Amino acid sequence: MVEVLIAQDTLTLALPGTTDDWLARDYDVDAPVYLFAYPSHTSTDPHRSRWSIAWPVGGHAEAQMVAWRHVHADAYENESGLETDPPRYVYGGAITKTAGPGTVLAKRFLLEVMSLAMRKRIEELAAETPLVAVAEWHPSDADAQGWIRGLLERMVASAVISSATRERVIEQASHAFLVPHSPLVLGLCE
Repeated sequence: MVEVLIAQDTLTLALPGTTDDWLARDYDVDAPVYLFAYPSHTSTDPHRSRWSIAWPVGGHAEAQMVAWRHVHADAYENESGLETDPPRYVYGGAITKTAGPGTVLAKRFLLEVMSLAMRKRIEELAAETPLVAVAEWHPSDADAQGWIRGLLERMVASAVISSATRERVIEQASHAFLVPHSPLVLGLCE
């Protein structure tokens, strides 16, 4: 399964619409917003899953929504195309992509059904959420779950979600993969 996505740079964040509108527009309709937990593609440790906040886009009804809008920190790659050690994460804005193997294998935990204005607020809060400096990085956060937790905190403070919702989805995502991933799953997530 091929996953289609478009690179987005920070200059496009200030423009109306997004560079991803060609793939699937985020219409002004209510849509479910989830915390996704993805199986780790680098480890069989069930606690090393990556997290993102995502919602379906591309149609006026959920059945017509053909892609996903994702908010997550990406691992920075150096000039050689290799991830840095320790990992360094960047956030260049939300991205829209079709449902590739990672999205299909992810476990979804419903935050709320939200309006377009609330989803745009999530993107604004994400842009304000600081990433951990390399000097402060801790091996227990090798998959940037801490950044998503920080974003969820800001969502509670801005009344986008309740603290009970935040606690529920963190608990669910923290235990999403209680058994180590098989080599087949690890291969599909690459």
